Amino acid sequence: MRYLKIKLFLGVVVIIMCLTSCRKDNDSESGFASGEGSVAKYLFDAVKDEVDQQLNLQGNLNGIRDDNTAEPRGGCATVSISPLGIVFPKVVNITFPQGCKTFAGAEIEGTIVININGKVRENGSIATFSLNNFLYKGYKLSGDYVVTFTGINSHTTVINNGKIITPDNRIISYSASNSAAQIEGMLTTFKTHPFTFLQDDVYEITSESMGINSKGHHFSMATTGPLVYSVDCQWITSGTISITEAIRPNVKISFDYGDGICDNKAQLTINNTSTTITLP
Repeated sequence: MRYLKIKLFLGVVVIIMCLTSCRKDNDSESGFASGEGSVAKYLFDAVKDEVDQQLNLQGNLNGIRDDNTAEPRGGCATVSISPLGIVFPKVVNITFPQGCKTFAGAEIEGTIVININGKVRENGSIATFSLNNFLYKGYKLSGDYVVTFTGINSHTTVINNGKIITPDNRIISYSASNSAAQIEGMLTTFKTHPFTFLQDDVYEITSESMGINSKGHHFSMATTGPLVYSVDCQWITSGTISITEAIRPNVKISFDYGDGICDNKAQLTINNTSTTITLP
């Protein structure tokens, strides 16, 4: 989900390095695992957020329309759905051409093929998809997603075999398990507001993730306070995440995204030292 921007995490890496006074030539210098882990979480969640929006905008997935093509609705993606009507399972093809941008304005390119066995947002429906030859902001992503709808306003996401190749050819591995519950915006629907019904949606998200950074160091991340994401705000409005690096487990790293105000501020704390981060 578009939680953070790449510039923030590059800044985080530098700040962590400074605060922990590590040598430049130390292969286990602090910050690399947590910084790259944060980048991985941002990228995989942002792609999932874009897929969510594309699926939620397709009324014919739930039988509202009886055709197998869908308007981009302001986006540049081409979407096709087969078979027609209220018949499942369905295959949804979403193609982002070169030069395409997400609803949030990020560069995106590639094709996602989604298999879904029931209506979107219907309890028990499962959507699975993989990223192949897929680019997001110049990062090459691959991995498998399993999205399970646990009700009209909630779902879980499991990410396996996640892999990132950065623009400078670093490789990061990633996996995650997320739970999201909608807490606002339930009264506006596709039928009542077909073009804007997502704009007042607010979600609480809990997450656990892990991976291996480009130096081979393991890291893990977990929400310690639910992240609150509002579709009409480009930043997380509240919530906290803790990050642990296996190479130095006694270093406590956390992000605090605020008290509910839509702004570009977050607090980074490393052990007992805190600093305010301005998000891009």
